[in-house]
Amino acid sequence: MRVASESRNDLPPDGVRHYIIMKLLIVTFFSVLLCSCANMLVTKTEVATAGGRASAPIDTKDFGSRGVHMVTNCGVGASNPNAIYIRPFCIDTAVFVGDEAASSGEMPIRKALTPVEFAEDLKEELEKIAPARILRGNERPTVGWLITGYFTAVDGGSPAGRFLFGPLGAGRSFLALHVKIIDVGRGLVVYEFDMAGGSGAQGKLGTVRASGLGKASHFDLRNAAERIYLTLSTNPNRYGAHSSLALQ
Repeated sequence: MRVASESRNDLPPDGVRHYIIMKLLIVTFFSVLLCSCANMLVTKTEVATAGGRASAPIDTKDFGSRGVHMVTNCGVGASNPNAIYIRPFCIDTAVFVGDEAASSGEMPIRKALTPVEFAEDLKEELEKIAPARILRGNERPTVGWLITGYFTAVDGGSPAGRFLFGPLGAGRSFLALHVKIIDVGRGLVVYEFDMAGGSGAQGKLGTVRASGLGKASHFDLRNAAERIYLTLSTNPNRYGAHSSLALQ
């Protein structure tokens, strides 16, 4: 009986047990939150080469895609342009809804400025590959790559939904666009793809890549520009790079 009494005394008090359970629940909650990250993805890939045509889906969960179309030489993709020119994307036929402006009267202005903001984000990201410039009016490049496209959907979501049930997916934002990269010198469309994504299952606090209760579309546009840079780069994160000249 004495041994049993000592065993019971070794158990933590009820308050301590409740604290441990709550701590585990909080850790689990934030783990789920971080796993549902905001992101932009290329939705599907189709590669056109000199030897034929192949299809390989990358992520079919997202917005319906017509795929990626590439013209290559012996399967080798275009890379390392001398310059990159960006024409602001068309948005006139895009669905533009959600938390985008302070009033309905301001919505047309925010829609008209969205391509300008995205072009600036894209220029900042693609300057890591080559000198980049945003075209004005009827300017036409003669060398390098021309990047153009159009928006399909821009949805800022609902801050109230993200506040109340964000981790369950309520109030999430959404962005869908079509991207075309033209080799100006050769007059060829070297890459063409659809992209889609948004804030994901983010709560009121948000993350580095999601706004929380702020304007989500600004984050989505930046994430899309960054995804285009990552897609067109060979190894932007320098994976596999060694500090020494040879393996030991």
